[in-house]
Amino acid sequence: MLVSIAAFSLMHLMVKVTPGIPIYESIFFRSLYSFIVSGAVLWKLRISPWGNNRSLLLLRGFVGMLSLLCFFYAIQHMPLASAVTISNLTPMFALLLAMIFLNEKIDGWHWLFFVLSFIGVLVIKGFDHRIQTFDMMVAIGASFFTACAHFIVRKLRDSDHAQVIIFYFPLVTLPLIGPYTFLNWVNPTPIEWLHLFLIGTFTHVGQIFLTKAYQHATISAVSNVYYIGIILSLLYGWIFFAEVFNLWTYLGMALIVSGVLMNMRK
Repeated sequence: MLVSIAAFSLMHLMVKVTPGIPIYESIFFRSLYSFIVSGAVLWKLRISPWGNNRSLLLLRGFVGMLSLLCFFYAIQHMPLASAVTISNLTPMFALLLAMIFLNEKIDGWHWLFFVLSFIGVLVIKGFDHRIQTFDMMVAIGASFFTACAHFIVRKLRDSDHAQVIIFYFPLVTLPLIGPYTFLNWVNPTPIEWLHLFLIGTFTHVGQIFLTKAYQHATISAVSNVYYIGIILSLLYGWIFFAEVFNLWTYLGMALIVSGVLMNMRK
């Protein structure tokens, strides 16, 4: 999980430093990279790429695409640390999905911690004029779709290989986003080509280790270390984009993380 966090944080940085490339084009190249690498790995391991539980695999690919669209948009339109912090509401949404689909009970303490996290979101929005309401909703959407993807990965762990699960993301994304990308093509500069390559590399490495983590441990066990990514985002934002925050924004971030961590502990 720590390797996954480090890789994803570098991917976030590459997306942030490439504002001239539309998000759909970044996701297209990220998906193409994953399609080639995952396909090659499956071929080398002699594993069928089609999987066993195809309906869930297709759904995993679709919600993964929605998650990435929302998250890339949030990164490019919000301060990096704020986008990453709000997107880390994922474990909270995972608990709600467990309540709905697995009939797990959520008591009053859980709801209190949910409210605490959403108060943190409102504090960040209210005291940072750089964040628009729509951008905030997109960031929340990213965390919800990510929770859906993680939930499906857990459901697939007994039926499909991790590489097959990863392969289905580009398998679904490329046909859906490819035509729009070519119709609205923006030619990258040489440095942007490098950034696009690194987006694919870091995302693929992060996804491999994230999938393995969720396949071999409980959600609560691996989610507690996920918030190291926020610290890295604060550091990157400060170094590369001169992003600074007032005390209220830090308080909002602390409320979000505290609410989610207390939920996981509970």
